[in-house]
Amino acid sequence: MREDTPSLFEFSGSGQTHGRFEPARLTQARVRAGVSKTDLAAEVGVSAAAIGQYEAGVNSPRPDVLDSLARALNVRPGFFGIGRPLARIDTVNAHFRSLRSARVSDRQKALATAAMVWELTFALERYVKLPEADLPAVTTGTSPADAAVLLRRHWELPDGPVKHLVATAESRGIVVAVRPLGEIDAVDAFSVVILDRPIIITTPRRSENVFRHRFSIAHEIGHLLLHTDCVEHSAAIEKEADEFAAAFLTPSSSMDAALPQRLDLAALDRLGRTWGVSPHSLIRRMVERGRTTESSARRAYQRLAVLDDPDADPTSSYAGEVPTLLRKAAELAGDNGAGIPALADVLKLSTSQVRDLLGTADQRPVLRIV
Repeated sequence: MREDTPSLFEFSGSGQTHGRFEPARLTQARVRAGVSKTDLAAEVGVSAAAIGQYEAGVNSPRPDVLDSLARALNVRPGFFGIGRPLARIDTVNAHFRSLRSARVSDRQKALATAAMVWELTFALERYVKLPEADLPAVTTGTSPADAAVLLRRHWELPDGPVKHLVATAESRGIVVAVRPLGEIDAVDAFSVVILDRPIIITTPRRSENVFRHRFSIAHEIGHLLLHTDCVEHSAAIEKEADEFAAAFLTPSSSMDAALPQRLDLAALDRLGRTWGVSPHSLIRRMVERGRTTESSARRAYQRLAVLDDPDADPTSSYAGEVPTLLRKAAELAGDNGAGIPALADVLKLSTSQVRDLLGTADQRPVLRIV
């Protein structure tokens, strides 16, 4: 391996640098903004080849061009400087839910967002001690069901429903964030590990319904346990993560006693609210446990499609299912003299961008010229 091969995690000053400009920072900001090299070049007033040279580290932009790049990409000029930990998006491996619809550019944009969430987490750890990542080692070849049993035992979860799944994950050092659809289009949810910090990111498509949200979080935890060394995405890997989520949220031993003997949608609805899973998931468990047939399940799915209310059970009405780790850490940091402005200075972002990453709305009034 070449000595100058980019690594996942770098402190500026390692490897080759060009003045005070970090090429990978430009790539990160551009990709996260969803801007092509050609469009960025037109806005800044340079050639697309020049943008490519900046990102490749062949040349560094002049100070006036650097200011223009910062304005175009909505970051501070200092964002492009060396001196801060950097998670390179070209070396980060993630597991994405939307394999068919997500383009390479969609995934890169999502990875740039994950890198910023990690950088915020890293910045917060200057001031607040966050829970360390606590995931058990899983032997290669372990079945999803056995991995689910292992995790429940490792986290010392009682038999029965997993209450407050997101809060439980955050207490074990997993950072969870819900990002706007406009930021990571076509990527419903994904997970990544950056410098031993597991990160799960979802979108409102997954979090608008608490049952779907909980299943997605469990699905991504399955990836974190079972597929740490997998670099190829496949339907088989996604199926294993689904199997893990079902086994973790609704263990077979408990379901054998809890599931009705025949398909009863009203009973499954009540059971689903107790276990925090959808009736669809419970119908699938009935098929797997031999309580009903595939044909009966298909008819039940059709009835559910007629009865389903997509706005029912919003995640916000379920305590413990809305991510709070980063926000609470920021509040603690603020109590100790390191508020939002201090974090913004560390990250070289605006205070509104930091609040956005934390998932907190900017409460300041908006000035409008009438």
